[in-house]
Amino acid sequence: MNNSKLHIIRGVMLASSSFLVFGYSTTALAEDVKEGEVQESGDNQTQGSVALDEIVVTARRTEENLLEVPISISVVSGESLERVGIQQLGEAVQTIPGVSVTPTPVGDLLFIRGIGSGENQGFEMSVGTFVDGLHFGRGRSSRHAFLDVDRIEVLRGPQPVFFGKNTIGGALNITTRRPTDTFEASVEEYIEPEFSTFRTTGILSGPLSDTLRGRVVFRHYTSDGYIRNAFLDTDEPARDEWVGRATLEWDAADNLTFLLKGEYGESDMEGGRAQITRASPTLQALIAPIDPNAEFELNYTKSGPGVSPNFNREFDNSRTYNASLSAEWDTGPVLISSLTGFTGYSTDYAFDSDFTPLDFLHQVWRQEHETWSQEIRFASTNPGFFEYQAGVYFSNEQLDSYKTAFIDFSPTPAPFLGSGNRLHTYEQETETWSVFAEGTFNIAEDLSFIVGYRYTDETKTLDKTFNFADLGSTVPNAGNPVFSAIGLGIPHAINGLERSTDNHSLALTARYTPGDMMFYASYTQGFKAGGFDEGDTSGDLDRIIFDDENVDSYEVGMRAELLNRRLRTQLTAFYSEYDNLQVSIFDGVASLIVGNAASARSMGIEAQAEFAATNNLTVGFTASFLDSEYSSYTAGPCSFGLGVTCDLSGKNLPYAPDLSGALSARWEDQFANGWTYILDGQLFHSSSFFTAGDLDPAVAQGAFTKINATLTFLSPDEDWSLAFIARNLTDKVTAHFGDDIPLSNILGNNYQQYVDPPRTFALQVSYRFR
Repeated sequence: MNNSKLHIIRGVMLASSSFLVFGYSTTALAEDVKEGEVQESGDNQTQGSVALDEIVVTARRTEENLLEVPISISVVSGESLERVGIQQLGEAVQTIPGVSVTPTPVGDLLFIRGIGSGENQGFEMSVGTFVDGLHFGRGRSSRHAFLDVDRIEVLRGPQPVFFGKNTIGGALNITTRRPTDTFEASVEEYIEPEFSTFRTTGILSGPLSDTLRGRVVFRHYTSDGYIRNAFLDTDEPARDEWVGRATLEWDAADNLTFLLKGEYGESDMEGGRAQITRASPTLQALIAPIDPNAEFELNYTKSGPGVSPNFNREFDNSRTYNASLSAEWDTGPVLISSLTGFTGYSTDYAFDSDFTPLDFLHQVWRQEHETWSQEIRFASTNPGFFEYQAGVYFSNEQLDSYKTAFIDFSPTPAPFLGSGNRLHTYEQETETWSVFAEGTFNIAEDLSFIVGYRYTDETKTLDKTFNFADLGSTVPNAGNPVFSAIGLGIPHAINGLERSTDNHSLALTARYTPGDMMFYASYTQGFKAGGFDEGDTSGDLDRIIFDDENVDSYEVGMRAELLNRRLRTQLTAFYSEYDNLQVSIFDGVASLIVGNAASARSMGIEAQAEFAATNNLTVGFTASFLDSEYSSYTAGPCSFGLGVTCDLSGKNLPYAPDLSGALSARWEDQFANGWTYILDGQLFHSSSFFTAGDLDPAVAQGAFTKINATLTFLSPDEDWSLAFIARNLTDKVTAHFGDDIPLSNILGNNYQQYVDPPRTFALQVSYRFR
């Protein structure tokens, strides 16, 4: 073990000991602080009424006080997100330690504790996203789901019992706002002038009759983008998107409620974020005659795409839609719940895959995805010695992907390789059914044992073709032996390929709740189904099929609400072993290849604390100490120039910083005229981490610190709200995604990255109608 990891472990042990000592000391102090008594501080303020808000979560698919939930969990309220102007999922969780949401050409990459899915359209996510119980299983399908949010629950570690097979790394459990019993309406405008960003949100909610309530939400967003394309003299990526959601809630009887929800959104983006951040002398010499001012460093300036019609399109046009019907019937001893759901999206995407102004490589993709699902759950409602939840789940999923790659070697050192199109179709159907149950045995008033189980059966069916054609044509030709010889693929057709699997997942938890504290220990099995490599170009069945991924996870933790709920703390230690970890690696030529690493492990400690210091001041702290690495991966991919396969055993997983954490503070006070001002500040720090599957240090993200701040003014009746928002105040330049550019074997050692947003200042104004 290297010295840096020894220092981390020592630091973790010291922090853990201090954290526990602090928790026990404040418990003793809390015994002397009686609710309602006046406590004197240095500024002589009255402290007896100061308390943090109670947090209710649905991490186990039923409403519970956060204190009772034996899971490592971070909760972000919708109110706090709105106050600081956040209305995108990636922004909402970007300062939660150990969590990463990163946009890429394929979709958003979600990682928790260093566990996630790489770039491949055949992958399900390792971190599941659930909105009001409905599963959004692809990185693109949840982009519009973040709207009118009540709260986000980040559940760390495998969540097999209630959330299913594709939560081997964790889950994002998002709850949106329901229709209100009284009239509610608001309009909000967000303005970021430097990049011409405007976002308008409108909400209308209230009763339609004594038993029927409705809610309508609409949002429109436009932006010129924060990257300057010096070659085209444009700002990118320019975005224009809108999304709307309508919800109806009907009390059919005193004990029966239906909730119907529908949502539709469109997003059109011109341009892209990718830029060449390192270029070989060969590539620089090829670009210089076309764009002598091209830059090759991580900044906010790019050059490209190409010039001719087949090579100069960069856009991302998506449509997302979903609908659900849920019902809750309280029969007395049993609560019966049903959730019928439909989610889907279609996207047309074109990007310059050589990332330069050369007319060399370009791709046009179309992807369509739809899922129907049905879940029925039964839950006991009377507390006692034995409490339970159980249910059944079924889903049918269709994924269709159509890709065309335009290839022309004319502007390269190998023009004799010619030109052509690469045509790729992928159509996959997945049927899944499962049964699940959890029983809680309350052995004593403060001691419980919880047993959970889920059985899953899944079948995938695949039709796939791969061909070459003349440049600009969609008619397959007899084949291109030159393209095949240099690794661009072998023409093939696969029809009716089927893969079935089943799994038994078990979860065992012991929970001890003395007073305002909770201790737990758990063992959980997780599972992610295998499948087919969407990016495979060989047609070799031994390469196209990848295996199931499994995890055994051990976790101990404590949570406490102390000092009359002025202090809330959480501490978790975990150890997880993964077998057949699914990985997606860019092969350095022109394909994303899926496989299985032999084994990996993730271990660490997570700590959180929030303290209502005074009537005005609330401070928070959260940190993750993480040690995630490949236990055995002898045939892993290599960075450029190091060969075909490399031994990555003992190397850190991507998106797994050893240390990450955040400090936050909120000050709230009033002016003499009754107006309230709120100052929110947050500092986030992360140590370095890899962003590419081959662990190439050339595109690793170094350690960084970012600071955000918001100043909000509220009118006396809270109808008006005015907020001044600053993000990334130190203007730190970072990139959470990067990789080799295709065909680096011909053009040399070259890399592209997605730069994160720079420092921004914005104004947000909202008005509530009454």
